[in-house]
Amino acid sequence: MKPNKQRPARVLVDRSDSLHYFDDIAFQGHFCKYKENALEIISFLKPRLSSLSLRGRSLPSSLQVLLTLRFLVSETFHRETGDLCGASEATVCRIVCKFCRAICELRSLYIIFPDAADQDNYKVQFYEYGHFPGVIGCIDGCHVPIKCSSTPDAEEYRNRKKWFSINIQGVCTSNLEFANIVACWKGSTHDSRIFLFQRGQQSRLLLGDSGYGQSKFLFTPYINPTITEQQRYNRAHIQTRDMVECMFGIWKNQFQCLRNTQLAFTLHLDEMHFKMEHDSLWLILL
Repeated sequence: MKPNKQRPARVLVDRSDSLHYFDDIAFQGHFCKYKENALEIISFLKPRLSSLSLRGRSLPSSLQVLLTLRFLVSETFHRETGDLCGASEATVCRIVCKFCRAICELRSLYIIFPDAADQDNYKVQFYEYGHFPGVIGCIDGCHVPIKCSSTPDAEEYRNRKKWFSINIQGVCTSNLEFANIVACWKGSTHDSRIFLFQRGQQSRLLLGDSGYGQSKFLFTPYINPTITEQQRYNRAHIQTRDMVECMFGIWKNQFQCLRNTQLAFTLHLDEMHFKMEHDSLWLILL
């Protein structure tokens, strides 16, 4: 009679520690970030996310970062996101807001308009990509859906496609990175109006679509090109400016909360300029 083999002791894995529970492939699938990138974000934000209170058991900064990433990259709500570690819906809401404010303190380190040396590099890279000389960036607008505001000016957030949004203006480099962003204008605001109020002392060449006005530092395509030179100009212009549309597409694909109206931001009039601008900024920093 064969002796009974002793079954190995069952080991319960702490699933709240997602950094160790998931392998590299599964981790990227859940959070749309490689582990090394997530660890870098955690190291940057740990001093800002650490709780100074001794009440209860606060979530570690690493878990706060992962909870927020999970909420942003998947089409889920706060309650479903909290199931990752047993956190309540209210806790996840506070963590997302705290994370947003913390990462936006790093804005000046990452969203920087190119200096003279970088501009020369971008001119070469843009020309190699679309054969348009002298370009240092491409500009465009992007609508992010929001829930209907209860304020008297609610209809001003309805865009030309008949849904409520914030119109976000971005300038991209040849590396598909944001060099500038403005995220505080209502959906009905035209792109050219945003640029008019936010352009500052711009004197370098940008490319924009026909929604902008032609100027010495912002080139737009010909509406009805008739001669060969105008057609060649438009082809180079469209091919080069395609970068900014590609950048916005990557941004929205990585952070599904920017697409889903059910997860859209809720506006409060007194917090609109801070909340909308900073929520969009920290998504860019990621």
